Amino acid sequence: MPGEIVLREEEIQKRVDELAEDIAERYRGQKLMLVGLLKGASVFMVHMMEALYKAGCTDFETEYMEVGSRGNNIESSGKIKIIKDIPAEKLVNKNVLLIDDIADSLTTFAGVAEHFQPNGLTSFATLSLLEKPSEHRPDLRGFPLDFVGFKIPNVWVEGYGLDSFEYGRGNPNIVIGPTPGALAFKASQQQQ
Repeated sequence: MPGEIVLREEEIQKRVDELAEDIAERYRGQKLMLVGLLKGASVFMVHMMEALYKAGCTDFETEYMEVGSRGNNIESSGKIKIIKDIPAEKLVNKNVLLIDDIADSLTTFAGVAEHFQPNGLTSFATLSLLEKPSEHRPDLRGFPLDFVGFKIPNVWVEGYGLDSFEYGRGNPNIVIGPTPGALAFKASQQQQ
């Protein structure tokens, strides 16, 4: 049912702290570059930076990319469109941790990994707050997700940075969407 809470704010923060401990352990003594995918990963990225710092991983840089694979649709198009990129020279000899809100089709993760491949990275890993294993594209099922917060069923979700038609990102919980508010917002945008 739309609006039903899937994950509460407290559960999410506890898991973010656990993931930060694992990431800090893996990259101990190494410089890390966190690359957040806008807009959905913005809340997760900020909370992860704080948690990493508390876990003792204080030597990291941050960058953001904006990548789309849906347009205004709910379904992935199967291809990524890079809207905001990172200059290639910033990636050379970096341990890159790509951060996104949700790994469903895996199109975005795989597309960015391919895009980064010729840039001389020291290492590349992925971090997703949510994963929908049932939605992985068959040709990408072997794509590695290094760190995952929660596996969820195939339901549309919003909150904690995730949106429904650009609505609902500020909810501190993750809820089933699209909520009535999101649908009303979409309808009002279409009337303009």
